[in-house]
Amino acid sequence: MFPIRGLDVKVVLISLCILCYSTQSEGRPVIKRSISEVQLMHNLGEHKHVQERQDWLQMKLRDIHTASLRNDLLDLEELTPNEVEYILNILEKLLNAQ
Repeated sequence: MFPIRGLDVKVVLISLCILCYSTQSEGRPVIKRSISEVQLMHNLGEHKHVQERQDWLQMKLRDIHTASLRNDLLDLEELTPNEVEYILNILEKLLNAQ
């Protein structure tokens, strides 16, 4: 067999204890949670879910809003220089009339 040193023996024993304890607990929590802890965790999960839904909705609304702006900008880009000058002259007349 392999020679085992003092430190190696401690590591092996601790590892065996952890392995034995984890197989006997069968995935159950080590400490039972109090009712307030369970309620807090439930509220936190619900809050996170609501926040994710709000973020998703905000992103969708932002896409809708920017899509209409993009269409307006595309229409302006299609104008010829003469059309832009004509529109600017009309706007200046409107501002001066006020």
